[in-house]
Order: sequence, then C-alpha cells, then structure tokens
Amino acid sequence: MTWTELGGWDDEPTVPRFRLPPGAADCHVHIVGPAVRFRFVEQRAHRAYDAPKETLRAIHARLGVERCVVVHGVAHGTNLSVTLDALFTAAGRYRATMPNDPAITDQRLEELNASGFRAVRFNFMQRLGGPPEREMFLRTAERIAPLGWHMLIHMDADDILKYEDMLRAAKAPLLFDHVLRIDPSRGLAQEPFKRLIAFLKDGKAWVKIAALEKFSKEKYPFRDICGVAAAVLDAASDRAIWGTDWPHPDVVPGPTNDADLVDLIPSYAPTASLQKKLLVDNPAALYGF
Repeated sequence: MTWTELGGWDDEPTVPRFRLPPGAADCHVHIVGPAVRFRFVEQRAHRAYDAPKETLRAIHARLGVERCVVVHGVAHGTNLSVTLDALFTAAGRYRATMPNDPAITDQRLEELNASGFRAVRFNFMQRLGGPPEREMFLRTAERIAPLGWHMLIHMDADDILKYEDMLRAAKAPLLFDHVLRIDPSRGLAQEPFKRLIAFLKDGKAWVKIAALEKFSKEKYPFRDICGVAAAVLDAASDRAIWGTDWPHPDVVPGPTNDADLVDLIPSYAPTASLQKKLLVDNPAALYGF
C-alpha cells in the first residue's frame, strides 16, 4: 500500500495565511524511513511508508515551524535509529518521544535524555498492543521522573474513566495525545472531557492539540473539534501544546495539507498571547527548548 492509501501529506502544500510566531513548535510528527536505511518491523511493514526527515524539514520551512517533537512511530518498533538520526542533525531544535520498552536500562535512558528524548509513549488501544500493565506503568513513571520526562498517553476518550486511578498514581507528568481523541459530537458535557480538564487544572497533565482532522465529524474547517480545542484553551491555556501529526497516518480521505491545519489555529487560539503560549512557551516549558 502507498501513503495515499494510508493517509499522508499534500505533496504541494500551500503557504499558510496565518504566520506562526518565532520559535513555534510542532509537537507531534513521525519520521518514517526511508526503509532502505531504517528498516520497518515486519508486523508493521505492510502499513508503513517513507516519510523522511528531509521532507518534514521542507514542509516545516514552508509553514514557519522552527522546532518539533518526533514521536517515534510503530513502523520502527523499539529501534530508535531513525529518530536518533533526526535528533543528531537538528542542531538542538528537535526533541523526541520513545515507545514503551520495559527492557531499557537506566544507563540507556540517560543516553537518550542527552540526545533529546523527553517522554515515553503508551498506546492503550488494543490495535496498538492494549493498555500497559499497572505495575510496569507506574514503575516506568518512577524511572523517568528524575529525568524530567513525561508519559505520553495515547488512549480513547472513555479510557480516562477506566484508568483514572492508575493515571493519577503515576509519579511523572502526563501528556494526553490528540485532545484525548474526544468525540466532538458528544459535546463538552461528556464525562471524558470533564475528566481531562480536571487533570489539566490539577497540574497533573498536559494535552496535545493535534490530528484534529482525524476526529472531526465535519469537513474543513472542522468547527466541531476546533470548538473542543477552544474549550481546552479556555480552561487551561498553560497546559496545551500543538502538533500536526505529520505524515498523517490513517487519515481518510487524504492527503492532508498542513498549511490548512496551521490556518485553523486562530479559530481556537484567537489572540497573539494565547498563540504564543500554545506554540512557543508551553512547548519550551515541557520539552526544554
């Protein structure tokens, strides 16, 4: 299969009308391949496509993005070579998130910290391996907390209710991925959204406004999910960051024009001060840019 069948980006993105502030960070991208250099794990090869760092940098230059966070993708398993390569050639402008790897040593965590890694990602969805075992999850939090790392939580919205006790017991900060995958058609009174806001206001967690095109029930400009993003910022503007989710895996229909996503930002972050928090100050606080 090709990237156009599995999601993907627009080969000729427009230049966004909205101008990102200096130091803006795209806090959710994946760098994949090229497979001739960085092999895909066998179980993911049929759903993987090359999305190399050179293409990402060209798109970021067009968008006005100066910094980014690479979320190491499932296509490469726990082999971090592709992400380390991107970090080594980014002159300090990149940070990264690694997948959960219970076998990793403390010495290796220290080495990854020096390279720019700042978080461990946990996928709770069954199609990505299912929720982590509680003891291992909490032990990982204890191990990474002294490094100043956080736990990137990728779960469906209702899972925040099911696993709230475990999440609150973690001794490292949490970052909820993709606005917790909230279904905007259920409205802002839904319990998962209220629990998310409680985590943010407690100072226990952060939230990432990313992949909006995946969760909207409407066509662009995705007013439903942008309304959710606006409500998040209204409640806890100091605890939110932004990302594109490039190269937009599993977006149907694709491809995605990243400039369109940039142009959505003023619809949920309408003031310059709010935009600076979302795009510059909050990422700097969380990732140490």
